[in-house]
Amino acid sequence: MICQVCGEDREVVVCTVPGVPYSASYCQECFDANAHPYYLVVSNTWAAGGYHKCAGWWQDLVCDTLEHLNISFQKFNKDVDEYD
Repeated sequence: MICQVCGEDREVVVCTVPGVPYSASYCQECFDANAHPYYLVVSNTWAAGGYHKCAGWWQDLVCDTLEHLNISFQKFNKDVDEYD
């Protein structure tokens, strides 16, 4: 199956996304990195009013996801701003 975080065809497990009523498939590497589907991280951050209005645990999740997927914080903020 395809990992919904990194997009690789790997063995996956299905888990709930923290703070979001959604389940996604995670490969072990993404699960261990606390990385989550990018589009959900962007949309949930947008819904909260932006990164700085999010709870600390969500900010940690964002940083872990961006680091694991090698996405800059600048691109992330742009994607959140343009989500609407």
